[in-house]
Amino acid sequence: IAMYNKALTEDNNKQTRNALREAERAKEKFEKARYVDPQKAEEHREKGNTFFKANDMVAAKQEYDEAIRRNPMDARLYSNRAAALTKLLAYPDALRDLDECLKLEPTFIKAYSRKGAAHFFMKEYHKALEAYDKGLALDKSNEECKKGKEQVLSKIMETQSNDVDEEQVQHAMADPEIQRMLHDPQVRLFLRTLEENPAEGQKAIQSDPRLREIVSKLVAAGIIRTR
Repeated sequence: IAMYNKALTEDNNKQTRNALREAERAKEKFEKARYVDPQKAEEHREKGNTFFKANDMVAAKQEYDEAIRRNPMDARLYSNRAAALTKLLAYPDALRDLDECLKLEPTFIKAYSRKGAAHFFMKEYHKALEAYDKGLALDKSNEECKKGKEQVLSKIMETQSNDVDEEQVQHAMADPEIQRMLHDPQVRLFLRTLEENPAEGQKAIQSDPRLREIVSKLVAAGIIRTR
């Protein structure tokens, strides 16, 4: 690296710059690999758990940060840190950690229950339901996912009875999946029918499983109101 930097002072060319970047990336990868120590990662995880139980989420997160640096392939650590981040109201960061956790271990049920909770607090009820359902697909008796799903369904019913929640709608409209649904010609036709002739709209839902699934998500997202 020092030689490449010296060479650049004499001739700042693209080939040398690329070689320098490659060398720096290789050095960073080597240093990260050398720093890995599963035993120390476990020590930091346990310290993080102690802080978590004491409701010191900032300290807990710091311990989980170090645990991940020590063992970035341990899915549990991302789930633990996500729990602390959720307590700190950093929901998008928590969701990123949970996605990483599930990438490493797709059957990690607690990650799905924590993902459902994070989406719930962000008023993304359609995504919360999806997370809980994925967890229940792995273990239909999982209490955290069952209770979480019940809480979401109750909240959806409550929101249907109340005034439009602008924050919920804004979150939904920022979701690419919701946007795809709303631009689907069949959905657009259904929404128009539902407005002009509610009875015909209900018949369409009953006769088309795909449409029924889409409408359920739009209701959960607060886009369609049934009351």
